Amino acid sequence: MFLFDIDGTLFDNANDEVPASALRALQELHKTADIGIATGRARFMLYSIEELMPLIKYSVLINGRYILDGENVIFEEPLSGDVLERLVRDMEELNIIYGFQGSDDEAISKIDEEIIRFFCELRLDLPPLNKNYHLQKKVYQAWCFCNEEEVETLRRKHPDLQFIRWLHVGYDILPKSSSKSKGMKMLAEKVGIGLENIVAFGDGDNDYEMLRDAGLGIAMGNGTEKAKAVADYVTDAVDRDGIYKALIRFGFIKRQNSKSKMLE
Repeated sequence: MFLFDIDGTLFDNANDEVPASALRALQELHKTADIGIATGRARFMLYSIEELMPLIKYSVLINGRYILDGENVIFEEPLSGDVLERLVRDMEELNIIYGFQGSDDEAISKIDEEIIRFFCELRLDLPPLNKNYHLQKKVYQAWCFCNEEEVETLRRKHPDLQFIRWLHVGYDILPKSSSKSKGMKMLAEKVGIGLENIVAFGDGDNDYEMLRDAGLGIAMGNGTEKAKAVADYVTDAVDRDGIYKALIRFGFIKRQNSKSKMLE
């Protein structure tokens, strides 16, 4: 089984695309192996890799808190109401903009010009405004926009939660017991394979445990130092055909005949 992170791995955020070489590589890999994704995104946020979805069998979503076999939910673990109530209270006191992620939608507590600019830069849809989302639906992950001083305050008040940084302004918030690796292990148990039979690709700090625990962990060349340090192999960057090159390097697919320089 192969598990791929999305942002910075399958999806080139800077160029707003799935690299052509990655698409072709997964099309070839799909002929002989099961392919899955392991991402902090929820199901409704997979539009960025729409062309890849027919090739995807398993989905470890929301950093391991929601797992699909095809369209069937095989594991889910929402946050408790008490945890969310305390967290929201503390973020409100700090005047932090925060949001909630459900299985099929999300919401944000406040929208200002900086938030609009940030979502435009990421090429993500702006979530609807709903400060009470956590009182109405299951929440699998929270997130916030804050500085390091503010997040340290939240860490001290919520020692059972982890605050995982993404890009330069945001943090995913979920229990310390949660990770892509835990989701990977849960998936392996459900389908009856060992971790030694899983190849994982990733680029971020939230891929660290997954890269460490998989049978073969491959970090992208554009990855964080933490991800690259624990990986068994570091391939080229997402925009330099990193996935294709790694799959060729380990013999998982055959080199494609192409006149395109990107595949040479």
